Amino acid sequence: MPLRVPRLRTTPLPGLPLPGPVRLRYYVLWKPFGVLARFGSDESRPTLDCHVPLPGLFPVGRMDAETEGLLLLTDDPGLCRSLARSASLEPRLWLAQVDGAPTPEALESLRHGPDLRTRSALPLEVRAIPEPDLPARPVPIRHRLKTPTRWLELRVFEGWSRHVRRLTAAVGHPTLRLLQWGLGPVDLAEMAPGQLRELTPDEVHWAEQVASETLERKAASPGRDWRGERLARQGRVLHREEHTGRNSAFGGGKPDQGARPGQVTGRKRSVPAAPKPRKKGR
Repeated sequence: MPLRVPRLRTTPLPGLPLPGPVRLRYYVLWKPFGVLARFGSDESRPTLDCHVPLPGLFPVGRMDAETEGLLLLTDDPGLCRSLARSASLEPRLWLAQVDGAPTPEALESLRHGPDLRTRSALPLEVRAIPEPDLPARPVPIRHRLKTPTRWLELRVFEGWSRHVRRLTAAVGHPTLRLLQWGLGPVDLAEMAPGQLRELTPDEVHWAEQVASETLERKAASPGRDWRGERLARQGRVLHREEHTGRNSAFGGGKPDQGARPGQVTGRKRSVPAAPKPRKKGR
């Protein structure tokens, strides 16, 4: 039986279609009171699965169950990384109902960022407002006849665990009801609790710019020198080591009084100077 010689293909293979651009999704949800800001099953409290029927999305930022309002949902990891930083360029607008009537001195202390025991808060914008037209909460707040309540509008430039609640409690007015109304150009206008909507083209353009962190965006909206403002309120000035980012614990500052000549010491341990090379004899 003669051997079969393979013949070369004269017709080219059909070209494979190039993958198209991936379309990222951006949504905003008015998270109701008592809903956990995560997906998955939970026996004690409802989760986002009850209000978001779309798979593959994840929430941006932190929000406890007692906090209501704006919650971004996306499948863009760059947007999550940019907005998850403790301090960002995007302002967050909060509406807080506090216990008692804050005095102008309390508002001024809150405006400059009260000093907490664990960390220092950045300056923020705050003003007293009339009671907003919001839907009633399923679980009403406690009502006391002799203690009034007031509404505050806070515009903050950072976000961490129970941020606004800890700030208002630090000035003597605990937060009774808290709602995030806006984040950047996105707000909850014409929405209801539990409603989900897709971002508009302008809002999507903003989200893409935040996710990309382009140099043009940083130059157009430069951030404030929050660290310098915080130290100025404390009556301190940035040292050279703090400007350059060097650690003054080792090799910086003045040597200790008990140090030997040629020896540089730090706060906890001393770093001896390098020995001089010996001269060779003739």
